[in-house]
Amino acid sequence: MKPHCVLILVLLVVLALHQNEAASFPWSCAVLKGVCRQGACLPSELYFGPLGCGKEFLCCVSYFL
Repeated sequence: MKPHCVLILVLLVVLALHQNEAASFPWSCAVLKGVCRQGACLPSELYFGPLGCGKEFLCCVSYFL
């Protein structure tokens, strides 16, 4: 393999090992002014996935941003 290919491969592996859920998105639940809820969002909220909330928690954002 060429040296620059090896360097790129190593860089990708390091980034993959250090990447966590919160860092994988340029935004988080707090940036969206959301609330982390366990189980389900309220009827007046939109579900945005985990987005930095803990395990089994959901990011719920009010319809009225």
